[in-house]
Amino acid sequence: MMEMVLDFRIRPPYKSYLDLHIFRSSPPPADPRKQAALTMNRGPMPSREEGSMEHFLAEMDAAGITRAVVMGRSSPTFYGRVDNGHIQELINAHPQRFMGFAGIDLADMEQAVVATEHWLQQPGFKGIAIDPQWEDPPFYPGDERLDPVYAKCRDMGGICSITSSIFLGPDMTYSEPVHIQRVALRFPQLPIVVPHACWPHIEGALGMAMQCANVYLLPDFYGYIPQMPMADQIVRATNYYLRHRILYGSSYPVRPLGQSLEEFKRLELDQEAQANCLWHNGAHLLGLE
Repeated sequence: MMEMVLDFRIRPPYKSYLDLHIFRSSPPPADPRKQAALTMNRGPMPSREEGSMEHFLAEMDAAGITRAVVMGRSSPTFYGRVDNGHIQELINAHPQRFMGFAGIDLADMEQAVVATEHWLQQPGFKGIAIDPQWEDPPFYPGDERLDPVYAKCRDMGGICSITSSIFLGPDMTYSEPVHIQRVALRFPQLPIVVPHACWPHIEGALGMAMQCANVYLLPDFYGYIPQMPMADQIVRATNYYLRHRILYGSSYPVRPLGQSLEEFKRLELDQEAQANCLWHNGAHLLGLE
């Protein structure tokens, strides 16, 4: 039987995605003390380097990735934004390969609610993706100004993705798990996916997910890059009480599809936990099984 793999977070090299900061190349620093941790020991990515969807689809097939979530983004800062219509084009072209999360612009909360309702009605869209820490001015994910968006997503049966880590927000307080905990407790029927899993606040994130059964952690490269600090704690929780709520995601194009999956499979997960992360947890959340 063929192994099923669901990559829960990709940003493919397609149209407006290529304008995101993660596709901008810069030469490695001459000073090794300044090397970016997330690019260390990173293998080649022809699809990223050439901005090619043809190469990307071939890399998916070579890695053995069955399905993938195309994650949207709508940031007013230099991090960039993606046209949700481009996500829709990918879904329409490859309905058995891609599902989408629409990026929601939070500059106007009334319009954000309208956009949430609209995109969750479109075929293939399973959720919304927000980055309130990158708004101008930034605000915490638990800010009650976001409640109408959370409520609409819940009422539409959608999933809300809230990226949270050291890279989002003007300082580390914006990635503290308590902000997402407050959302999860106010909206217990809203499934919440947390890309980056609030790194470096891993202990707090694992505690928050222990209390809040509607929270799914997606550690992506913070979980699979060899020697990444605190990744062992994620593995321990995945082998224990979070075996049904940890999701696998490469976060391409930060890391290659194949290399990411290979590094994830080398983690000391028991067989059931690994299979859950690679397919069952995400498939259940997305209604695929």
